[in-house]
Amino acid sequence: MKICVIGDFSENRDEGLKNIAHYLVESMSRNSDVLLLKVNVKNMLSLAAIRRIKEFLPDIVHYVPGPTNKSLLLLRLIKRYLGNDTKIVLSAPHPMFSDICFALLNFKPDFVFASSWELKERMDRLGIPSCLLPNGVDTNKFAPLSGADKMTLREKYNLKKDSFTILHVGHIIGNRNLKILTKLSDDNQVVIVASRYIGIDGKLARELHNAGCIIFQGFFPKIEEFYQLSDCYLFPVKKGNSILCPLSILEAMSCNLPVITIEFDGITTFFEEGDGLMFVRKKEDFFDAVNKIKGGKISISTRGKVKQYSWDSITQEVLKVYIALLS
Repeated sequence: MKICVIGDFSENRDEGLKNIAHYLVESMSRNSDVLLLKVNVKNMLSLAAIRRIKEFLPDIVHYVPGPTNKSLLLLRLIKRYLGNDTKIVLSAPHPMFSDICFALLNFKPDFVFASSWELKERMDRLGIPSCLLPNGVDTNKFAPLSGADKMTLREKYNLKKDSFTILHVGHIIGNRNLKILTKLSDDNQVVIVASRYIGIDGKLARELHNAGCIIFQGFFPKIEEFYQLSDCYLFPVKKGNSILCPLSILEAMSCNLPVITIEFDGITTFFEEGDGLMFVRKKEDFFDAVNKIKGGKISISTRGKVKQYSWDSITQEVLKVYIALLS
């Protein structure tokens, strides 16, 4: 089975879509029945990339990021170039396309992995085969530590050992609703790990810093250590400003952290609230949730919720779809 995976394979895995592509390929590469070709989406339009895909003659082209209207056009051209025997599969973690685009292009992918009920129902209306499948998580890398090891990590990163530590991982940009963190920094140690991949809003970063938030900028190969040293994970980003099933939420859960998040369709599709997973509907709910965690008023078993979605398990589901498409 020859699979061409198109994704962001940039060097530093400091962004969700990069990690999805990396882990999917890494897990598939352990299957002896799969022959893989990686194509960096940033080079997709180059003659060299098109030539490599043609020479490889894939059974399946799996497009990981987006997709957007532009990428659908490119996939339509690839399908025409390779012939109808090649199947086009989409992960669609952050869909930003218009439904009418399929009609204008006279093109539909052969299968879509939908990471939310909303997207699944949208595919059903369009007559595109799909199934529900969340993003995965590396449950070996993202694992809880003992209290002593947690303190050792806080010392490593020059953080207070005795402060309740709230973590957020993601981009510091204006549309991510991060100002809520400034209201939590008076009584807590708020740690933000920020990627520079799509830039940083300098004004917002200064506001967070001046409020007492501790910001780590850049790529951290051992990003799991920030989850492991924290007491809870907070994801205030509103719907539409993140991928449907945010990886950082899954990574925090895998480290058995209590998670406070706005209700994402890509999270509520696969997880029920409870056992340390807390959904907020309004601003005040963030403060109430933090206080409940600090007061020891909730039981925490978020790792138990997410363990079934290891990347190996997710990849097995992907391979089942590949086999069905080619049979």
